[in-house]
Amino acid sequence: MRAIWKYFVDFHHEVKHPVGLYVWMTLFITILTFINYSVRMEKWMDRLKPAILPYVAHFIMFAFIYFVIVFLCYRYRAIPNVFKSRAFMLKSFFMLLLLSVDVSFHFHREVVKSIFEVKDRYFMYKVTSQINSIFVMLIPLIIYYIRFEKTNDNFYGLKASAKNISQYFPLILLMIPLIFAASFESSFQDYYPRFKESAQFLDWSVQLRATVFEIFYAVDFLFTELLFRGLMVLGFTAFLGPRAILPMVGLYVALHYGKPLGETIGSFFGGYILGVLAYQSRNIWGGIIAHMGVALLMELAAWWQKVYNS
Repeated sequence: MRAIWKYFVDFHHEVKHPVGLYVWMTLFITILTFINYSVRMEKWMDRLKPAILPYVAHFIMFAFIYFVIVFLCYRYRAIPNVFKSRAFMLKSFFMLLLLSVDVSFHFHREVVKSIFEVKDRYFMYKVTSQINSIFVMLIPLIIYYIRFEKTNDNFYGLKASAKNISQYFPLILLMIPLIFAASFESSFQDYYPRFKESAQFLDWSVQLRATVFEIFYAVDFLFTELLFRGLMVLGFTAFLGPRAILPMVGLYVALHYGKPLGETIGSFFGGYILGVLAYQSRNIWGGIIAHMGVALLMELAAWWQKVYNS
Protein backbone atom coordinates (compact mmCIF):
# COMPACT_ATOMS: atom_id res chain seq x y z
CA MET A 1 0.00 0.00 0.00
CA ARG A 2 2.93 2.31 0.67
CA ALA A 3 4.12 1.98 -2.94
CA ILE A 4 0.65 2.84 -4.24
CA TRP A 5 0.46 5.90 -2.01
CA LYS A 6 3.88 6.99 -3.30
CA TYR A 7 2.61 6.77 -6.88
CA PHE A 8 -0.18 9.22 -6.01
CA VAL A 9 2.04 11.58 -4.06
CA ASP A 10 4.64 11.68 -6.82
CA PHE A 11 2.02 12.16 -9.53
CA HIS A 12 0.32 15.09 -7.80
CA HIS A 13 3.64 16.72 -6.92
CA GLU A 14 5.13 16.41 -10.40
CA VAL A 15 2.05 17.41 -12.42
CA LYS A 16 0.20 20.72 -12.25
CA HIS A 17 -3.54 20.34 -11.79
CA PRO A 18 -5.55 23.42 -12.88
CA VAL A 19 -8.66 23.52 -10.70
CA GLY A 20 -10.78 24.88 -13.54
CA LEU A 21 -9.88 21.95 -15.76
CA TYR A 22 -11.07 19.42 -13.20
CA VAL A 23 -14.20 21.43 -12.39
CA TRP A 24 -15.28 21.71 -16.04
CA MET A 25 -14.43 18.10 -16.80
CA THR A 26 -16.41 16.88 -13.79
CA LEU A 27 -19.36 19.13 -14.70
CA PHE A 28 -19.28 17.89 -18.30
CA ILE A 29 -19.29 14.22 -17.28
CA THR A 30 -21.97 14.86 -14.66
CA ILE A 31 -24.31 16.47 -17.21
CA LEU A 32 -23.81 13.64 -19.71
CA THR A 33 -24.42 11.04 -17.02
CA PHE A 34 -27.58 12.81 -15.84
CA ILE A 35 -28.90 12.93 -19.42
CA ASN A 36 -28.10 9.26 -19.99
CA TYR A 37 -29.82 8.04 -16.84
CA SER A 38 -32.80 10.30 -17.54
CA VAL A 39 -33.49 9.03 -21.08
CA ARG A 40 -31.54 5.71 -21.05
CA MET A 41 -29.53 6.79 -24.06
CA GLU A 42 -27.40 3.63 -24.16
CA LYS A 43 -30.51 1.42 -24.59
CA TRP A 44 -31.76 3.65 -27.37
CA MET A 45 -28.42 3.40 -29.19
CA ASP A 46 -28.30 -0.38 -28.83
CA ARG A 47 -31.74 -0.73 -30.44
CA LEU A 48 -31.08 1.45 -33.49
CA LYS A 49 -31.73 -0.08 -36.91
CA PRO A 50 -30.14 -0.98 -39.27
CA ALA A 51 -27.43 -2.90 -37.41
CA ILE A 52 -24.64 -0.47 -38.33
CA LEU A 53 -26.25 2.44 -36.49
CA PRO A 54 -25.36 1.35 -32.92
CA TYR A 55 -21.69 1.37 -33.98
CA VAL A 56 -22.05 4.86 -35.46
CA ALA A 57 -23.98 6.20 -32.47
CA HIS A 58 -21.47 4.88 -29.95
CA PHE A 59 -18.57 6.23 -31.99
CA ILE A 60 -20.13 9.71 -32.09
CA MET A 61 -20.82 9.67 -28.33
CA PHE A 62 -17.34 8.42 -27.42
CA ALA A 63 -15.63 10.84 -29.82
CA PHE A 64 -17.63 13.76 -28.41
CA ILE A 65 -16.66 12.89 -24.84
CA TYR A 66 -13.02 12.25 -25.68
CA PHE A 67 -12.34 15.33 -27.77
CA VAL A 68 -14.23 17.72 -25.48
CA ILE A 69 -12.04 16.67 -22.55
CA VAL A 70 -8.90 16.85 -24.71
CA PHE A 71 -9.98 20.37 -25.74
CA LEU A 72 -10.45 21.34 -22.08
CA CYS A 73 -6.91 20.13 -21.39
CA TYR A 74 -5.67 22.30 -24.27
CA ARG A 75 -7.81 25.24 -23.18
CA TYR A 76 -6.14 25.17 -19.76
CA ARG A 77 -2.70 24.86 -21.38
CA ALA A 78 -2.14 21.43 -19.87
CA ILE A 79 -1.25 19.99 -23.29
CA PRO A 80 -0.14 21.38 -26.66
CA ASN A 81 -2.57 21.69 -29.56
CA VAL A 82 -2.69 17.99 -30.43
CA PHE A 83 -5.58 18.59 -32.84
CA LYS A 84 -2.96 19.68 -35.36
CA SER A 85 -1.16 16.35 -34.99
CA ARG A 86 -2.13 13.91 -37.74
CA ALA A 87 -0.60 11.03 -35.74
CA PHE A 88 -2.72 11.88 -32.69
CA MET A 89 -5.94 12.19 -34.66
CA LEU A 90 -5.39 8.93 -36.53
CA LYS A 91 -4.51 7.03 -33.37
CA SER A 92 -7.51 8.55 -31.58
CA PHE A 93 -9.77 7.46 -34.45
CA PHE A 94 -8.40 3.92 -34.21
CA MET A 95 -8.87 3.82 -30.43
CA LEU A 96 -12.43 5.16 -30.62
CA LEU A 97 -13.24 2.69 -33.39
CA LEU A 98 -11.95 -0.20 -31.26
CA LEU A 99 -14.05 0.93 -28.30
CA SER A 100 -17.19 1.46 -30.36
CA VAL A 101 -16.98 -1.94 -32.04
CA ASP A 102 -16.17 -3.67 -28.75
CA VAL A 103 -19.26 -2.16 -27.11
CA SER A 104 -21.65 -2.67 -30.03
CA PHE A 105 -20.59 -6.07 -31.39
CA HIS A 106 -23.23 -8.78 -30.90
CA PHE A 107 -22.57 -11.16 -33.80
CA HIS A 108 -21.75 -13.91 -31.29
CA ARG A 109 -25.50 -14.25 -30.71
CA GLU A 110 -26.01 -15.36 -34.30
CA VAL A 111 -23.19 -17.90 -33.97
CA VAL A 112 -24.61 -19.28 -30.74
CA LYS A 113 -28.11 -19.43 -32.23
CA SER A 114 -26.85 -21.49 -35.18
CA ILE A 115 -24.97 -24.01 -33.01
CA PHE A 116 -26.81 -24.52 -29.72
CA GLU A 117 -30.30 -25.61 -28.75
CA VAL A 118 -32.71 -23.03 -27.38
CA LYS A 119 -32.31 -24.09 -23.74
CA ASP A 120 -28.51 -23.72 -23.92
CA ARG A 121 -28.35 -20.41 -25.77
CA TYR A 122 -28.74 -17.90 -22.94
CA PHE A 123 -25.79 -19.31 -21.00
CA MET A 124 -23.64 -19.30 -24.13
CA TYR A 125 -24.75 -15.76 -24.98
CA LYS A 126 -23.46 -14.66 -21.58
CA VAL A 127 -20.17 -16.59 -21.84
CA THR A 128 -19.30 -15.66 -25.42
CA SER A 129 -20.06 -11.99 -24.75
CA GLN A 130 -17.09 -12.04 -22.35
CA ILE A 131 -14.64 -13.15 -25.04
CA ASN A 132 -15.82 -10.96 -27.93
CA SER A 133 -12.99 -8.59 -27.11
CA ILE A 134 -10.42 -11.16 -28.23
CA PHE A 135 -11.63 -10.81 -31.81
CA VAL A 136 -12.84 -7.22 -32.02
CA MET A 137 -10.29 -5.52 -29.77
CA LEU A 138 -7.26 -7.64 -28.88
CA ILE A 139 -6.40 -9.01 -32.34
CA PRO A 140 -6.76 -5.61 -34.12
CA LEU A 141 -4.72 -3.99 -31.34
CA ILE A 142 -1.93 -6.56 -31.70
CA ILE A 143 -1.87 -5.99 -35.48
CA TYR A 144 -1.73 -2.20 -34.94
CA TYR A 145 1.03 -2.59 -32.35
CA ILE A 146 3.18 -4.78 -34.60
CA ARG A 147 2.64 -2.51 -37.59
CA PHE A 148 3.09 0.91 -35.96
CA GLU A 149 4.52 0.61 -32.43
CA LYS A 150 6.70 -2.49 -32.28
CA THR A 151 9.64 -0.37 -31.09
CA ASN A 152 7.73 -0.02 -27.80
CA ASP A 153 8.42 -3.35 -26.09
CA ASN A 154 5.91 -2.82 -23.24
CA PHE A 155 2.69 -3.53 -25.21
CA TYR A 156 0.72 -0.88 -23.34
CA GLY A 157 1.77 -2.13 -19.92
CA LEU A 158 0.81 -5.77 -20.47
CA LYS A 159 4.38 -7.02 -20.95
CA ALA A 160 5.54 -5.36 -17.75
CA SER A 161 6.40 -7.50 -14.75
CA ALA A 162 3.51 -8.74 -12.62
CA LYS A 163 5.65 -9.64 -9.62
CA ASN A 164 4.54 -6.65 -7.49
CA ILE A 165 0.79 -7.02 -7.96
CA SER A 166 0.34 -8.05 -4.32
CA GLN A 167 0.65 -4.37 -3.38
CA TYR A 168 -2.77 -3.84 -5.02
CA PHE A 169 -4.58 -6.29 -2.73
CA PRO A 170 -5.21 -3.60 -0.05
CA LEU A 171 -7.17 -1.65 -2.67
CA ILE A 172 -9.46 -4.64 -3.07
CA LEU A 173 -9.85 -4.96 0.70
CA LEU A 174 -10.75 -1.27 0.96
CA MET A 175 -13.61 -1.87 -1.48
CA ILE A 176 -15.26 -4.62 0.59
CA PRO A 177 -17.32 -2.33 2.89
CA LEU A 178 -18.38 -0.16 -0.08
CA ILE A 179 -19.48 -3.20 -2.07
CA PHE A 180 -21.28 -4.61 0.97
CA ALA A 181 -23.19 -1.35 1.44
CA ALA A 182 -24.01 -1.09 -2.28
CA SER A 183 -25.34 -4.66 -2.32
CA PHE A 184 -28.42 -3.54 -0.36
CA GLU A 185 -29.48 -1.21 -3.17
CA SER A 186 -32.27 -2.53 -5.40
CA SER A 187 -30.47 -1.39 -8.56
CA PHE A 188 -27.44 -3.44 -7.52
CA GLN A 189 -29.54 -6.52 -6.83
CA ASP A 190 -31.36 -6.13 -10.16
CA TYR A 191 -28.09 -6.00 -12.12
CA TYR A 192 -25.96 -8.49 -10.16
CA PRO A 193 -24.98 -11.28 -10.09
CA ARG A 194 -24.23 -11.38 -13.80
CA PHE A 195 -24.42 -15.17 -13.68
CA LYS A 196 -28.02 -16.32 -13.78
CA GLU A 197 -28.76 -19.62 -12.08
CA SER A 198 -31.70 -20.20 -14.42
CA ALA A 199 -29.40 -20.23 -17.47
CA GLN A 200 -29.10 -23.92 -18.29
CA PHE A 201 -26.36 -25.55 -20.35
CA LEU A 202 -26.31 -29.22 -21.32
CA ASP A 203 -26.41 -31.26 -18.12
CA TRP A 204 -23.90 -29.08 -16.24
CA SER A 205 -24.47 -28.49 -12.56
CA VAL A 206 -25.12 -24.95 -11.36
CA GLN A 207 -21.71 -24.98 -9.64
CA LEU A 208 -19.91 -25.83 -12.89
CA ARG A 209 -21.88 -23.26 -14.87
CA ALA A 210 -21.16 -20.57 -12.29
CA THR A 211 -17.44 -21.40 -12.22
CA VAL A 212 -17.08 -21.33 -16.01
CA PHE A 213 -19.03 -18.09 -16.32
CA GLU A 214 -17.13 -16.29 -13.55
CA ILE A 215 -13.76 -17.30 -15.04
CA PHE A 216 -14.69 -15.81 -18.41
CA TYR A 217 -16.26 -12.81 -16.68
CA ALA A 218 -13.02 -12.11 -14.80
CA VAL A 219 -10.83 -12.55 -17.89
CA ASP A 220 -12.83 -9.88 -19.72
CA PHE A 221 -11.41 -7.28 -17.34
CA LEU A 222 -7.94 -7.95 -18.72
CA PHE A 223 -9.18 -6.60 -22.06
CA THR A 224 -10.86 -3.65 -20.32
CA GLU A 225 -7.63 -2.65 -18.58
CA LEU A 226 -5.59 -3.14 -21.74
CA LEU A 227 -7.88 -0.80 -23.68
CA PHE A 228 -8.47 1.89 -21.06
CA ARG A 229 -5.34 2.03 -18.92
CA GLY A 230 -3.04 0.45 -21.52
CA LEU A 231 -3.90 2.00 -24.88
CA MET A 232 -5.74 5.14 -23.72
CA VAL A 233 -3.25 6.13 -21.01
CA LEU A 234 0.14 4.57 -21.77
CA GLY A 235 -0.48 4.55 -25.52
CA PHE A 236 -1.28 8.29 -25.60
CA THR A 237 1.34 9.53 -23.15
CA ALA A 238 3.54 10.66 -26.05
CA PHE A 239 0.78 13.10 -27.11
CA LEU A 240 -0.99 14.01 -23.87
CA GLY A 241 1.51 13.19 -21.15
CA PRO A 242 -0.22 12.61 -17.78
CA ARG A 243 -3.37 14.29 -19.14
CA ALA A 244 -4.10 11.10 -21.06
CA ILE A 245 -5.78 9.97 -17.85
CA LEU A 246 -8.56 12.58 -18.06
CA PRO A 247 -10.24 11.74 -21.41
CA MET A 248 -9.83 8.06 -20.50
CA VAL A 249 -11.87 8.69 -17.35
CA GLY A 250 -14.66 10.28 -19.42
CA LEU A 251 -14.83 7.26 -21.72
CA TYR A 252 -14.63 4.87 -18.77
CA VAL A 253 -17.66 6.49 -17.14
CA ALA A 254 -19.55 6.24 -20.45
CA LEU A 255 -18.70 2.54 -20.62
CA HIS A 256 -20.68 2.08 -17.39
CA TYR A 257 -23.87 3.70 -18.67
CA GLY A 258 -26.68 1.22 -18.09
CA LYS A 259 -25.15 -0.16 -14.91
CA PRO A 260 -26.31 0.92 -11.42
CA LEU A 261 -25.80 4.67 -11.00
CA GLY A 262 -23.60 4.21 -7.94
CA GLU A 263 -21.24 2.02 -9.95
CA THR A 264 -21.10 4.59 -12.76
CA ILE A 265 -20.23 7.33 -10.28
CA GLY A 266 -17.62 5.06 -8.72
CA SER A 267 -16.09 4.45 -12.15
CA PHE A 268 -15.13 8.15 -12.28
CA PHE A 269 -12.92 7.76 -9.22
CA GLY A 270 -11.85 4.19 -9.98
CA GLY A 271 -10.84 5.09 -13.52
CA TYR A 272 -8.77 8.01 -12.27
CA ILE A 273 -7.04 5.94 -9.58
CA LEU A 274 -6.19 3.08 -11.94
CA GLY A 275 -5.09 5.59 -14.58
CA VAL A 276 -2.64 7.25 -12.20
CA LEU A 277 -1.27 3.89 -11.08
CA ALA A 278 -0.81 2.73 -14.67
CA TYR A 279 0.85 6.00 -15.70
CA GLN A 280 3.27 6.02 -12.78
CA SER A 281 4.17 2.33 -12.91
CA ARG A 282 3.93 1.85 -16.72
CA ASN A 283 2.20 -1.40 -15.74
CA ILE A 284 -1.46 -2.46 -15.99
CA TRP A 285 -1.26 -5.79 -14.12
CA GLY A 286 -2.14 -4.21 -10.80
CA GLY A 287 -5.24 -2.69 -12.35
CA ILE A 288 -6.18 -6.03 -13.88
CA ILE A 289 -5.98 -7.79 -10.52
CA ALA A 290 -7.81 -4.99 -8.71
CA HIS A 291 -10.55 -4.87 -11.35
CA MET A 292 -11.02 -8.64 -11.33
CA GLY A 293 -11.08 -8.73 -7.54
CA VAL A 294 -13.68 -5.98 -7.21
CA ALA A 295 -15.88 -7.50 -9.93
CA LEU A 296 -15.86 -10.94 -8.32
CA LEU A 297 -16.55 -9.43 -4.90
CA MET A 298 -19.61 -7.73 -6.40
CA GLU A 299 -20.78 -11.08 -7.74
CA LEU A 300 -20.22 -12.65 -4.32
CA ALA A 301 -22.09 -9.84 -2.56
CA ALA A 302 -25.03 -10.21 -4.93
CA TRP A 303 -25.14 -13.97 -4.34
CA TRP A 304 -25.06 -13.38 -0.59
CA GLN A 305 -28.02 -11.01 -0.92
CA LYS A 306 -29.96 -13.62 -2.88
CA VAL A 307 -29.38 -16.22 -0.18
CA TYR A 308 -30.07 -13.74 2.62
CA ASN A 309 -33.30 -12.45 1.06
CA SER A 310 -34.59 -15.92 0.34
